[in-house]
Amino acid sequence: MWSNLEKPWQLAFNMAWEAYKSGTVPIGAVIVNTKGDVVSTGRNRILDKEGSAPLAGTNMAHAEIDAMFGLNEREHPDIRKYILYTTMEPCPMCFGTMVMMNIRNICYAARDGFAGATLLNDKLDYIKNKNIIIKRGNAEMEAFQLILQSVYEYERQHPKIENLLNKWSKINKSSIEYGKVLFESRYFRKAIAENKGIDKIFDEVMEGYISRFM
Repeated sequence: MWSNLEKPWQLAFNMAWEAYKSGTVPIGAVIVNTKGDVVSTGRNRILDKEGSAPLAGTNMAHAEIDAMFGLNEREHPDIRKYILYTTMEPCPMCFGTMVMMNIRNICYAARDGFAGATLLNDKLDYIKNKNIIIKRGNAEMEAFQLILQSVYEYERQHPKIENLLNKWSKINKSSIEYGKVLFESRYFRKAIAENKGIDKIFDEVMEGYISRFM
């Protein structure tokens, strides 16, 4: 549950929730330094108003890019030891940017069978020589992210929604099924109206999910 999540994960999911409330893809990211201090946060902004933030309103405004934007090795000489946390497996653009930004530690909550690109870590000699360490969060984090993201896709009716949901169902079918339940009940929309925090939302969603599928 929420209280068991490490602080970087809590911040990342909070950023994902902020993205959802803003009407864009609910993915959040956080970068921490060698002391565990947060040096940067980011969220998806592809549907934000242009000019509201760097890259906002463009297809480059993914959560990980938003978090990495502005970081440089001059001001962060230990960046190779930093850890980037993201609620969804990075896409090819974001993973490639992490490689070129010299971030060597990546943690993601949910696998992305549609656009996830961490498999590139073992495919190219250039990347393999970077010795990037990739870790995945626990099953609870993955379930919550897939539930939240599937609800978002149901709401916006993405042209490729069937393909998206089919890919994610292969990872965790019950999460996608529960996402449809919460979409139909308008749970997340009601949560916004009631001004619920992500901590309460996370616990309520996971309690419902566990009681239904576990």
